[in-house]
Amino acid sequence: MEKVPRLRIPSEIYQFFTNPGGHSLMVRGTAGAGKTTFALQTIEELSPVEWGFYHSTRVSDASLLAQFGWLKDKSDRLVRIDDQDRADRGEGAKRAGLSDLKGVKAPPMEIAKVGGLAISIGKDLGELEVLYRSIEKNLPGKGLLVIDSIDALADKYDIACSKLITTIQHDIVEGYGSNVLFVLETSDVGMDYLGDGVVNFSCIEYNRRRLRELEIVKLRGCEIQQPKFIFTLDGGRIQTFGYNRSQASLEAPRPWRPIVDSNGWVSCGLSDLDRSLNGGLEKGSITLIELGQGVPTTVSNELESALVCNFVSLGRGVMWVPMRKASAENARAKLGRCIPGTEIDRLVRIPEKADQMTSGGGCILPIEGTSAFLDFKWQNIEYSLDTSQRPILTLMGLDTMQSMYGNDVSDQLMDFLALVRRNNAVFVAMAPSSSASTGRLADLATTHIKIDRIGGTVLLYGEEPFTECYALSFEGKEAGGDVSLARIL
Repeated sequence: MEKVPRLRIPSEIYQFFTNPGGHSLMVRGTAGAGKTTFALQTIEELSPVEWGFYHSTRVSDASLLAQFGWLKDKSDRLVRIDDQDRADRGEGAKRAGLSDLKGVKAPPMEIAKVGGLAISIGKDLGELEVLYRSIEKNLPGKGLLVIDSIDALADKYDIACSKLITTIQHDIVEGYGSNVLFVLETSDVGMDYLGDGVVNFSCIEYNRRRLRELEIVKLRGCEIQQPKFIFTLDGGRIQTFGYNRSQASLEAPRPWRPIVDSNGWVSCGLSDLDRSLNGGLEKGSITLIELGQGVPTTVSNELESALVCNFVSLGRGVMWVPMRKASAENARAKLGRCIPGTEIDRLVRIPEKADQMTSGGGCILPIEGTSAFLDFKWQNIEYSLDTSQRPILTLMGLDTMQSMYGNDVSDQLMDFLALVRRNNAVFVAMAPSSSASTGRLADLATTHIKIDRIGGTVLLYGEEPFTECYALSFEGKEAGGDVSLARIL
C-alpha cells in the first residue's frame, strides 16, 4: 500500500480548504514570521485537488524564485497571475462587489464622450480584473487564490482594506465557490471577523532560542484539534509539527540495523541525534537527558531502546536500569522485537532487588537495593559482561534509581562515574521532570540534552553542546531508531 505523504501544513487547514464550497483564510503576523512561505506551501499541498493562483503585490517573480528555490520544480502546480494582462472582457455574472468598487452602478457602463474620445466612468482596477478572470476561466473547477498582501493591494487602489476583503469574499468565495487566502502585513485582529478562518504567525523566545509558532484562531465549520503548531522554515519551506505516535508497536518486528561508530564517536542509535551532537557520544562521557513535563512515554521508550539495541547489535555490553521501574521481564520483551534473546541475555544486565526477583539468570543482575555505592561496582559490571565488546554502556532511569536509593543517588554514584571515565565507557542518565537528582549530574555531564513539549510538538535541544531547537517526530530510518529531528529555523 502506498504511503500517504505527510502534510507540511496543519491537517485542520487542509480540511478547511477541501470542505465543500468556498472559504477565506486570513493569515496575519509580524514581518518575517513565515506568512508568504505558508501561503506558497498551502498552494502546493492543495494542488492535487484544486488550482492555485498566487498574486504578489510587492515581490517580483525573480525575487520569489531566489528566495524559494523549490518553486522552480513546482511551476506546474502554481499559476502566477500576470498583472500585465488587460484584455477587455465583460463583467462576470457574479461581480456585483467588483462593480461597486469600480464605480459601475448598473451595466452597461456609462460612457462619456469628450471630443473624439470615449472615457469609461469608473476606477481602473486592472489587477482585480485579472484575479477574477483567473478564477473564472477555470470554473467550474475549484481554485485557491492567494493575495500577498491584501493591505498593499488596497493601498494601491486607495480602497479600504476591509471593503476590498468583503468584496472578494462576496464575489469569489460566495459567488464562485472558490477559496481565498489573504495575507495581511500586521498582527492586527481588527479584521478577523471578515474571514471564515484566521491564522496568526509569530516568533517567540524559548530558553534563549527562537521558535516560530502558528496559531489557528478560528476555522469556521472545522474542528480544531491542535490550535498551536511549532514550525520551521528550513530549506525555504514551511513544515509544521504535531505529535505523531510511533508506529513501531504496530509494525512487524524487524532486526535492528546498527549505526556504526564515526570518527571515534559512539552512536546513540538515532542518526539525527548523532548529527546534532556532532557525531554521537564520546568514549568516557557522561550524558544527561532531561525529559520535561508532558513528554510522551513513547519518546523516552524510543530513546532507551535505540541506545540499548545499538550497543547490543555491535556486541557491546549494557548495564540498564529502565525508567518507570519497568521490570526486567518487560524490558527484555521490548528489546526482543529487534534483538535475539540469546544476545540480550549475554550482553544486557538489568539490576533487580534480590528479594523481588521472580526468576533468575538471563539478563537479570541481583542487587541489594539499599546503596548505589555498593550495588554498582565497576569491577562487578565488567565481570558480568566479560564476553562483550567495549565500550560498555550504563543507561540509568533516574526515577527508578531515586525510588530505590533516595534523592541523593547522584552523590552515591560519584565513584562509579569516575570509573566510567577512566575505563572509556559511556554513561547516560535519563531524568523525568520530577527527578531531584539532576543538578549534580548536570554539572558533571559532558553532554546535556533537554526534551520538552509545547502543545503537540516535542522539542529536543542541547545545553552542552549548545544547539538550536529540533522538532522530534517518528519516521522510518534505514538504520537505527525511527526518530527524526528537524531544525527550527
